[in-house]
Amino acid sequence: MSTPSVREAIEANDLDRLVRLVDGFAAGREWDAIIDLRHRCREAVERGKQLWGVAHYANYRLALDAPPPIAGPVIGEPRGQLLPGPLTEVLGCRFDWATLAPHLPDGPEAAVVAQERVIRGEDLRTSDVDSTVLDLPLHTLPWERFPPVEYRPDGGTFDPPDEPPMREVAIEFDGEPIPGDEGAEALFELGREWLTRSNGRVEVSCINGTAEQAIASLGPHRVLVAELQLTDAVEWMAWLGASGGAYGSRRGGAAGRSLAWWALAALTGLDEEWPVAPEELGAAASELRWVLWSDLAPSTGWTCHLAVEDHLDGLAWALTAVDGA
Repeated sequence: MSTPSVREAIEANDLDRLVRLVDGFAAGREWDAIIDLRHRCREAVERGKQLWGVAHYANYRLALDAPPPIAGPVIGEPRGQLLPGPLTEVLGCRFDWATLAPHLPDGPEAAVVAQERVIRGEDLRTSDVDSTVLDLPLHTLPWERFPPVEYRPDGGTFDPPDEPPMREVAIEFDGEPIPGDEGAEALFELGREWLTRSNGRVEVSCINGTAEQAIASLGPHRVLVAELQLTDAVEWMAWLGASGGAYGSRRGGAAGRSLAWWALAALTGLDEEWPVAPEELGAAASELRWVLWSDLAPSTGWTCHLAVEDHLDGLAWALTAVDGA
C-alpha cells in the first residue's frame, strides 16, 4: 500500500519529490515501498503523467542497494537513458556470480551480467553461462585490462586510464585516406555513443603509412605521442566503448569489451573468423604498433586519441574522440 506522500507526489507530477522518496526508502531498506512506487509511477504514465524516469530510477536504486533476490530481477526491466549506466553493470559491480546468478531472470541480460563479472576477474568457464550472447570468453586474457568503475546514487565514477609520459613530435601527411576500411569502421563504433547520445566528435582515418601519418591525416601538425602495449590499448578501447561520454548514458563494461574485441579482430583481419580464437587474436594484435596521442588542446576529461600501425601491410589508423567541450 502506497503512502499518502507517494500518491500526492504522483498526482502532482512532482519528480523531485518522488526521487527523494525513493532515496528515503532505499536508506531505510524499504524495498517493497520502492517496488510499489515504481508500479504506481508506471500506472500514472498510462494516465499521461511524465514519471517514467522515476520508475527507472527506482530500478536503479534497487540494483544499487537491494539484496540479490530483489536486485537481480531488475535487469529484465526497461532501461532508462537518464541512468548513469546499465543495470547489468551496476549488479556486476556489486555481487559475485555465484551470489547473483540464482536471482537473475532468463535471457541475454544474465549473460551480460556474467561478462561484467568476468572483466572484474571472475573465471566463469565452468559456469552455466551462454557465452554466445556476446561471443566472448568467460575469462580475461593476459593482454586485457579494464578501468575501475563505481556507481553511486547520484551517478558514478568512470575515469579514463592513466596517460603515460608523452613526447612532442611534428607530423605531416599529404596522401588520401582509404575509404570504407573495416578497421576504421570498428574504431568508429567504439566512440559512436559519444556522437549519437552526447555532444561529442568522433573521427577515424585509415591510410597507407605510419601511425604518425594517420594522426596527421586528421588535421594536427604537432602532437604528443606515447607508445602503448597491447594491454594499455585494450584498456583505452574498452573504456571508450563502455562510455556514454560527458552527457550520454554509459553502455557498460561488457559492451566496451565486446567493441574492443571487434576492433582488434577488424584491425588484424580476423573479423571474418568471428568468434575469433583468443590466443590468435592476442598474438595478431600484439604485432601491431599502438600509439596514444594528444593534439595539445586542453583535456575535457572525455578524450580518447589512439593510433594503430600495421607495418607488415603498410596500413595505419587514427582515432580521435572528444566530448564535453
